[in-house]
Amino acid sequence: MKRCLLWLVCALLPLCAWAADTQPNIVVFLLDDVGQRDVGAFGNSVVRTPNIDQLAREGTRFTNAFLTTSSCSPSRASLLTGLYPTATGAPKLHDPLPASVTSLPQLLRKAGYYTASVGKWHLGEPFKTHFDRVVEPHEESGAADWLPELARRPKNKPFFFWLASKDAHAPYEAWHPPLLHHNPQTVPLSKRDDDNAFMREEMAGYYDEIARADRHIGLVIAALREESVLENTLVIVLSDNGSQFGGAKTTLYDDGIKTPLMMRFPRLIPAHIANQQLVSAVDLMPTLLALVGLPAVPNTPGVSLLPTLHNSAVPVRDYIYAERNQHGAPLFERAVRTKNMLYKHNYQGARLCDPYWDAVWDPDALHGGVHEEFYDLTADPQAEKNLRLHEQYQVPLAAARNIMNSIMAQTPQTPPPLILEACLPRPWFERVRFACSEQRTNNQAHYLAGC
Repeated sequence: MKRCLLWLVCALLPLCAWAADTQPNIVVFLLDDVGQRDVGAFGNSVVRTPNIDQLAREGTRFTNAFLTTSSCSPSRASLLTGLYPTATGAPKLHDPLPASVTSLPQLLRKAGYYTASVGKWHLGEPFKTHFDRVVEPHEESGAADWLPELARRPKNKPFFFWLASKDAHAPYEAWHPPLLHHNPQTVPLSKRDDDNAFMREEMAGYYDEIARADRHIGLVIAALREESVLENTLVIVLSDNGSQFGGAKTTLYDDGIKTPLMMRFPRLIPAHIANQQLVSAVDLMPTLLALVGLPAVPNTPGVSLLPTLHNSAVPVRDYIYAERNQHGAPLFERAVRTKNMLYKHNYQGARLCDPYWDAVWDPDALHGGVHEEFYDLTADPQAEKNLRLHEQYQVPLAAARNIMNSIMAQTPQTPPPLILEACLPRPWFERVRFACSEQRTNNQAHYLAGC
């Protein structure tokens, strides 16, 4: 035991020494609706993300990083507060984040940091007081103000920049010329997407926007390098939720909540690391607070990632927890994900009118009036075979159920009324896509007005 403690102390000494010696700058690049598998650094050979890929090579990328929800505004609220969505006070899409909540920018600001959010906001008016400056986008990428705002910062303070792109959120045609940069014929499609001309052009537009976000990230990195502050800046890249393709966004399957998280800070973080440890979005805040020498906020669920950033063999958590709340429909699902298992609990007992996931619906999986799903992701990585009733999985199923019940007991939650085996409306973006695939014309104005 003494030997293990000595090893841990020696491993963390450089981190503690750095935090005490100076205050690093922090830049967070937040992509919009970008799935982990749609970034080059995570294995995609078609999308053009050279700048993000370079950051990944120079630092650590997390292959098992998960968000707390797969919906835009509650995911952002969770990242900035280190709380699960229900605990933030803004669990549903478009909920304003209360100013009374304790947040990362608020604590950094009190510690002497200049804090700015530039780009997509989506968090309501009250929370703007937590930043020194909030600049919302005036054009389609959301990134046009990144460089001007970086230049106007006070030069006598460390800085925290929350640079939130609007890419790669739909719609795509309004932002791209007819000749797409990514070839519609070569972009990969999910098996849950129809393979037709409309879907291929949509996917090509999605890839174009990811590439545009990557270009803006490269410009900021170049500016930081030119100012000779890059080496004292922790750079983080991630997304707020999965893509709008393949039935990913708003779901609690991996494609919905896995995020392309990477961190670059050469003085502390080794290069060329693919970290496979489980990581949650709520870990971002305690990690950054620890990095700058500030204490963690009491009674928050996140853990510092500094130990596993220093040594990728060190795990920091055994599971992640995620929520699915209202996003156009009165949803109420919860999930617990370990390295090898996924447990989902639908507290409405309802399924979406969604051809992607109808096959998952199993009346025999109803447990106490709610619908349960349990997957062995080692044997079934796409989560297609519900093992909820299989005898050999009852012990891990019960353990996952206990974890979920314990987490939910810490935050009062009121599920909507049960809708047993009924169909809820398909989320708006699915309705739009299917309707537009039938109605699309060459008249862009007509297309956008109708869809």
